[in-house]
Amino acid sequence: MSKRNALTEQSIIIDDVLSMLTGHPRGTMVSFTEITKSLHDYIKMNGLRQRFCPHCNAPLSGGVSVSEPAAPEVPAI
Repeated sequence: MSKRNALTEQSIIIDDVLSMLTGHPRGTMVSFTEITKSLHDYIKMNGLRQRFCPHCNAPLSGGVSVSEPAAPEVPAI
């Protein structure tokens, strides 16, 4: 059995947009974790995953993770 915490105890009421994205009926109360899972599933099913580096716009291959951007070089004076 999973532990209850602030995320599992808090719920929001599904509106029209969340109903369309998550598949839950409008007006139902759903926990934040369930909404997050549903949104991740929607992103995967519709091919909306980010396929480029947000820092340099270089294309990413399948298993590459994005690292922190390098510090900019300071020109010598």
